[in-house]
Amino acid sequence: MRALNGFAIALLVALEIAFPSGAQEVRAKADAFPRTCFIGDPIRYRVTVFAPDTANVQFPAASRFGVFEVLNRYPVQRQPSELPGIVTFSAEWDIAAYELGKLTIPPITITYELEGHRNLMRTNPVDIEIIPLAPPDAKEPRPPKAPLPYPLSWFALALLLLGVLLSLGALWVLGKALLWGIQTAWSAWQKATTPPPLPPHQLALQTIDRAEELYRQGEVERAFVLLSFGLRRYLRDRLGLPALEMPSWHLLAYLQPHLSGEQRTALQHKWESGWGCQKTE
Repeated sequence: MRALNGFAIALLVALEIAFPSGAQEVRAKADAFPRTCFIGDPIRYRVTVFAPDTANVQFPAASRFGVFEVLNRYPVQRQPSELPGIVTFSAEWDIAAYELGKLTIPPITITYELEGHRNLMRTNPVDIEIIPLAPPDAKEPRPPKAPLPYPLSWFALALLLLGVLLSLGALWVLGKALLWGIQTAWSAWQKATTPPPLPPHQLALQTIDRAEELYRQGEVERAFVLLSFGLRRYLRDRLGLPALEMPSWHLLAYLQPHLSGEQRTALQHKWESGWGCQKTE
């Protein structure tokens, strides 16, 4: 019987060593730094929780910890620990107190879920000492010092005015240079992206093709108007004549010296057959 009990105790010890019962325990530790600071200075308050990796730890979203006001809250960090199966959850706050003396950050309640059970635990309190800004032996605040006299000088005012004018002039020149650079870059971009204009003969050929389509569609009047416009535009772009503003008879009289005998004969025949009657009317 004693041998059996000794074997059972040895087995329990071996199981405890191989599978420690503390691996499923959840512990919390609170700390703050600095522990001594001036009134209103920020204090970093940190809470660390050691729990199994399957646990879900939730920290409180409080705006105050007793007399300490929360200035900022940082995201919760989850990191593996040195122990197998144990992770650390850490949360940090920036807090401040506006009372003097020895103060205590009260314990906070942390909620965690483990193996389907919801549990609560509390952290340890942390003592903080808040000291005044003035020395301990100072009974009254120091009297304010009188401002140093500044001698008013016309020369100093002139230099100040000159500096202001020079600064404004430099800003104006810089603005003009910047505007010129923007306009130049915009013009260069437009030239690079805008396709070059078509030569006069290609524009005339496109106009003739469009007039032919209108003629085939039965729009004879529009076809002849478009054809006349294309011809006048070609003469303006090719020879530099104000053909869009000149009447037909004036334009024909101007073109006759530049035509061959055969072209003048054909033009005269067309003029006598139809164009002359339109002019007379």
